[in-house]
Amino acid sequence: MKGILKTAGAVIRQIDNFINEIENGLLLFREAVNNYTDGRETDFETRLRLVEEKESAADNLQRGIENDFLVHSLLPQFASDVLHLLDKTDDLLDKAKYVLQQFSVERPQMPDTIKADFKSLNEMSAEATMEAVAAVRVFFTAPESAKEHINKIYFYERESDRAANDLRRVIFQQTPGIDLAQQEQLRYFTRHVEQLSDAAEDVADILSLLIIKVML
Repeated sequence: MKGILKTAGAVIRQIDNFINEIENGLLLFREAVNNYTDGRETDFETRLRLVEEKESAADNLQRGIENDFLVHSLLPQFASDVLHLLDKTDDLLDKAKYVLQQFSVERPQMPDTIKADFKSLNEMSAEATMEAVAAVRVFFTAPESAKEHINKIYFYERESDRAANDLRRVIFQQTPGIDLAQQEQLRYFTRHVEQLSDAAEDVADILSLLIIKVML
């Protein structure tokens, strides 16, 4: 990771480590949601604890990066934009942790009729976050190359929207035997998983503008 931070070796390593924690946490999130959907509660809780650890580690690294940017006046013309980008990248894992914690607290019942669609939504939303992480990572070495990942973020965000709408139709129109309260709860969790792709889209929007700035 050299690119736009050619002379800041310590910060480069911190950013690498920060991105690694975010990426690993999001991979765990995808598995945790699938574990919950499959009724594997022990595996789910194990991965929830690991996501919490990754999120805490990422927060600590982010604070160190912010401090170094301010103390050493790194990239003064882009510093606020870069720090905003890292903050939105951190939001991906913050939101993932929150969603898993709500699963752990509320324990929504998953009818068999929605399990495949819920996993499809989880996959599309997770792919959007993975592309966001990849885009941020490559931005610091080759900003122009991040555009390919940005295009994929937008693709998976749209697919996530489609999967969420399909899932809501199944919940409200094709799942007999559940009451309105359970339907509303399942819609709530559908929206929260879908919002991970929205958070990835926020990263893409910030990156798109930042790439233009650094390439001028």
